[in-house]
Amino acid sequence: MKEETIKTLMEKYEAGNSTLEEEQILFETADASTPKLKALGAFKKAHKKAPPKGFNDTLWTSFEGKTSRKRRFSVVMLSAAASVVVLIMIAIYSLQPKTLSYAEKQALLDEALSMFPETEQIQRAQHILYEDDLVIVYTSPE
Repeated sequence: MKEETIKTLMEKYEAGNSTLEEEQILFETADASTPKLKALGAFKKAHKKAPPKGFNDTLWTSFEGKTSRKRRFSVVMLSAAASVVVLIMIAIYSLQPKTLSYAEKQALLDEALSMFPETEQIQRAQHILYEDDLVIVYTSPE
């Protein structure tokens, strides 16, 4: 193999862009000029393990059990049931009236009134002269 192609394969390998076939060619053609690559190739050859016989068949049978129609149907039904339960729980929670006790209402009113200190001073200084359903007439000491 030409040295230029080995050089381009080496650059692709170092950049992480080489394919498995290119790496295999690179490791097989490594010579004394690239001792690190030669050592890596020898290490790969010495520690390469073959998968056990029938490994692919075992994998496919295990996959078929997980992709069967019954299993898919049960997963879909369980997902739908869980969704319905969640929706029912949200509906029940949102339909409950949010009631406050008298003390809580009084505390909220006091908090709201404390935000307007000017109006309290004005109301204290004024006296009601006339009060009707529609009209309230105030007087002030000034």
